Amino acid sequence: MKLSSHAHNLYYTFEQPGCAVCRLTAASVHHYLSSLMYEFVNKPPTHIALRAARGFCPTHAWHVEDELNATALGVAVLYEGVLRTMLKEMGPVTPDSGRLQLSRVSSALKPQGLCPACEHRNILEGHLLRNLLEHLAQEEFAGGLRRSGGLCLTHLRMTLDLTGHMTSKALLVSIQQDIWQQLQQELVEYKRKSDYNLAHEEMGAEGDSSRRVIEQLSGEKGLR
Repeated sequence: MKLSSHAHNLYYTFEQPGCAVCRLTAASVHHYLSSLMYEFVNKPPTHIALRAARGFCPTHAWHVEDELNATALGVAVLYEGVLRTMLKEMGPVTPDSGRLQLSRVSSALKPQGLCPACEHRNILEGHLLRNLLEHLAQEEFAGGLRRSGGLCLTHLRMTLDLTGHMTSKALLVSIQQDIWQQLQQELVEYKRKSDYNLAHEEMGAEGDSSRRVIEQLSGEKGLR
């Protein structure tokens, strides 16, 4: 089986729970933010991008705060520049400022660019999904996907929106339908065993189906 580096990572991540694209992307975004906060916090391109975006999006800003244990100094260095830029572009506002000035304020508060971490995420997702389609014709690779939790709903939609690869898309949807039908049956079984009169029956694979269905329809927590 011949695999690109992205397809290789996907294939071996199929063995882990959840959407492989979510898992790989989340790990890459975490590494990206860690590198940015500890190695590139003083680099001009970092400041330019973050000022244009008006800071990280809420998801990635709180990831920096809660998941990275980033230094308060690093956050201060980056965000002081964000606030300074917004204040400058807003211009002074007084209680009697009119519509023109408030329009300037409104424009100044809007992002002029994408959150850098979101941009990194989007680029990687595109690479992973295209590589998935390009290698799905290989039986061993497709088998790995069949044995996995499949793609989450978000990444399935994104894959179908890509151009070309009609045969691979049809195969992907067929595999995903099989995975979802199995999950749907496990949810039915979970509901059945949750009946008080059946409390003596032990849970099997369906025991964590309620969590897996959330992962399937919403993607990995904290990715968006």
